[in-house]
Amino acid sequence: MNKASYRPDIDGLRAVAVLSVLFYHLHITGFSGGYIGVDVFFVISGYLITSLINSEIQRGSFSLKKFYLRRVRRLAPALIVMLVPVALVAYIVLKPDDLRSFGLSFMLLPVTLQNVVYLAEGEYFRGAELKPLLHTWSLSVEEQFYLLWPVILIYLGRFQFKIKLILVGSLIIGSFVFNLALMSITPKASFFLLPPRAWELGVGCLVALLAANEFFCGLLTEKIKTLLAFVGLLAVLYSVFWFTSETPFPGASALIPVVGTSFLLFSEIGSLTGIGKFFSLPLMVRIGLISYPMYLWHWPIISLLRQFQIDSTQPVIAVTIVFATIVLAEITYRFVESPIRQRRWFPDNYLLLVSSTVGFAFVVLFGMHLWISDGASYRYSPIARSFLTAPMLSQSNRLGFAFRVLHPKDEVGTLREDITTDRRILLWGNSHADMWSGLLMDMTKENKSSLYLNARNCRATTDSDFCCDKVQQSILDFIVSKRITDVILASTWHGSYDITDEVFERQFREVVKRISSRSKRVWLVIDVPKGKSLDPLVAYDKNPEKPQFGFVLYSEYQKQRKKQLSLFQSLMHSLSNVHIIDPSINLCNDAICPGGIGNHPWYRDENHLTNAGAKVARMQFLPVFKEDISGK
Repeated sequence: MNKASYRPDIDGLRAVAVLSVLFYHLHITGFSGGYIGVDVFFVISGYLITSLINSEIQRGSFSLKKFYLRRVRRLAPALIVMLVPVALVAYIVLKPDDLRSFGLSFMLLPVTLQNVVYLAEGEYFRGAELKPLLHTWSLSVEEQFYLLWPVILIYLGRFQFKIKLILVGSLIIGSFVFNLALMSITPKASFFLLPPRAWELGVGCLVALLAANEFFCGLLTEKIKTLLAFVGLLAVLYSVFWFTSETPFPGASALIPVVGTSFLLFSEIGSLTGIGKFFSLPLMVRIGLISYPMYLWHWPIISLLRQFQIDSTQPVIAVTIVFATIVLAEITYRFVESPIRQRRWFPDNYLLLVSSTVGFAFVVLFGMHLWISDGASYRYSPIARSFLTAPMLSQSNRLGFAFRVLHPKDEVGTLREDITTDRRILLWGNSHADMWSGLLMDMTKENKSSLYLNARNCRATTDSDFCCDKVQQSILDFIVSKRITDVILASTWHGSYDITDEVFERQFREVVKRISSRSKRVWLVIDVPKGKSLDPLVAYDKNPEKPQFGFVLYSEYQKQRKKQLSLFQSLMHSLSNVHIIDPSINLCNDAICPGGIGNHPWYRDENHLTNAGAKVARMQFLPVFKEDISGK
């Protein structure tokens, strides 16, 4: 194989990758696994970069400086051209909470840390579909790889071919094992970060090293290449059409598209009939050539349109988005990417670096402005601002990625520890427990107590493979070993997750009895009212000029409350150390349960409290700290 020659089939493969991602994001029927297009890109990137660097190292012409300048010339201009108009549109249409999030990812783009931002930030309260730059996580993974891999290749150059293969193979295996380990700890980290994703790029690198070896190339007969091509294409198409959002990913599942892509690269599909001709069709090649700007443009268009409640799954809308993406990509490629790469524009590297620096300086400064100004909330009147910034007025102490990696076996983390007191409180539950953590942090400081929180977003029941018996037992063991005095159980209760109310109540009674039997006080928190009308953003949209907090009728909330109260009271009557905390005493009156009062929102969405909302129910949590714990 002559790696210096152009292979149109690789551009055809890029076309398959970018169209798969685009059709997946448009929810086009049949492309339920189209997200694996990103993994195809990773393998191709590893292959091409290694082929280029390896050939230059062998010729003695490789330079890190020249390599990084090529990366800037290849990636930066099209990226900046996309970022500037997207930032301006986002400034106009995004509400403060979403714009503040946008600003953080925006300002960290030049240092390629947006994947870390999205890992830390999460998409729980405001969906991923409202983040116009979410797709750039994959660019940051590649760019982080580009910073490290050339240096590693230079180091590997001192070894014989067999040793080099062993070392590269070891890196791939190590990354893949790390990927599998993280899938059981924090799947989201396995998805977003370079270390658990590096093996995918590494597979492409390994293909490039093997393809440059004469002995190995001699083993690839036309029959073997044909077989590899068909198996590889089948693996990629299987992943695109049969994977779904429920498929554990990346994990072991990613082996199928990654290995399939490597087979297609091995096979030199451009030289084959049938498959090769398809991948080398002029239309496929052209889409492959503009695949980078297509990837850049497609997601901001989809995401920003959703701000206007436009359903991108409608055929006419979907076709329009595909057309707009291709047109913008073609313009970007023809008038920005291609002339700059071919040095018709900015032939001097100095001018290119200065221009790129100015562009990225705008990105950093504008992003900082959006972050510091709470998503440019000054665009709104003071009363509207209180509604629109409500999602920011909350504190989450949920133990995240760093805790899970540093303490992979621990299911409980410390929020506050005070060695001067025997009062040790465990807050156990899902996000409806975490929303009380800010209030409880303040109260534990005032009362010199210790506070702990379960690491996973799990109730005290076993609702899924993630929230299983093992997790529950680990927390129960912690209660004993840490000499916990009080356990606060707060969550969504009936009608949650995929278990019936009957199963939930049976499991819940059992775990409360197990905690109580260990002579621990148990505090059962009745869940707060919920409803779309309580969401401050919904209230704002109803009347932007004079927004008023929405409410739910107390009579409607009573249906939810009575069911919980009946369960909790039966436990309280049968177990002497079980108590009930009812926040609705402060959050509701006889007629309604409002979403806030005056300019103070109590909710950040339709069912989670802000810090201010949690503090309204402060009195109901006081008994946790005031009652005697002697002899516990």
